Amino acid sequence: MRDSWISYDCLSPDFKVRSSIDGTIYSANRAALLNSDVFRDMFACCDPQISESEEIVEIQEKGGELAALLRLLHEPLKPPTVLPQQGTRFLPIQYDPATVIPLPLLLSLFFRLADKYALADSIMSGLKMHLRANAPAHPLEVYGFATLHDMEWEASEASQYVLPVASYSFEEIKLIPNVIAYHKLIRLQDFRRKALRELLLGEDIFPHGYGECPSHREKTVESWDRQRKALVGRIESATDVAGEMDALTDVFLECKTCYKACRAAVDMLAKDTQEIGSTARGLAYLMNWRRTTSENPCKCYR
Repeated sequence: MRDSWISYDCLSPDFKVRSSIDGTIYSANRAALLNSDVFRDMFACCDPQISESEEIVEIQEKGGELAALLRLLHEPLKPPTVLPQQGTRFLPIQYDPATVIPLPLLLSLFFRLADKYALADSIMSGLKMHLRANAPAHPLEVYGFATLHDMEWEASEASQYVLPVASYSFEEIKLIPNVIAYHKLIRLQDFRRKALRELLLGEDIFPHGYGECPSHREKTVESWDRQRKALVGRIESATDVAGEMDALTDVFLECKTCYKACRAAVDMLAKDTQEIGSTARGLAYLMNWRRTTSENPCKCYR
C-alpha cells in the first residue's frame, strides 16, 4: 500500500501541481483541490483572467508527498475491511492489513499533510478511521499519537488494547507523549479492571432463575461461580472475560439446558464487555473522576 501512495494519476484533470523541490508535475482536478483550505485560499487570490487550462501551482513538497496529498484530496478513503472471526468468538476486531493504511505512512500523512493543508473534515474522518484500525496491532503507538493530538475517541479505542503498563519496556513507554497521557492511561486501565470485575461477578448463569436446569442447577451454578471467581483475581484491562468464560461451555455439552444457559451468559458478557471497551463514555467518565469518586465505576453503562 505504501508504494501506491508515492504516485498519482488524476482521472479528470483540469489543473497542474508541481513540486518546487524536485520538479515533479501532477495533473489534478481543481474542484477536488478545494478539499484543502490552503488550496481554496490560494485559488481565491488567483487572477481571474488566467485561463484554468494554463494554471499551474508550485507546492513545496517532494514528489512522493505531493502524490499522497493529491490522492487524499481526490479519492475518498475506503474503510478498512473487518476480517471474520477465527477460532474463539470473542477476539478483538481484526482488519485486513491490505485495506489498512500502515501506521508509519498514516502518521506521516497526519504529521506532514493533514494539518498543514487544512484538509476537509471528511478526509480527516477517513484518516482517523484508519488510525483506529491500527489500534489492535499498535495500541501504544496509536494511544500516544491520539492523546497528543486531542483525539479522545481514538485514544479511548486504542487504550482497550494496551497491555498492563508494567509489561512494556522503558523505550516502549516513551511512546506515551507526556505524564498527563500516562496518568489517563493508568486511570482508564484501572477503571476497566474494576468494570470488568463487577460485570463478571454480576453475570449469573441462571439470572433470576431464567433458563434454570432442574436436574443440574446446583452443579452448574457451582461450576460457573468457580470459573468466574478464579478469573476475577487475574483480570487486567485487556482481559477477554467472555472468551475466558466461553471455555466453560464444553463442560455442559451433555445437557442442552445448561449449555444454552452458559452460551447466553457468555454472549451477554461479550456484549457488555464490548460496550465497556469501545465507548468513549468511559474516557469522559474518567476525565471527571474527581467529581464522581463516590460513584459505582460501572454506573455510566447502566
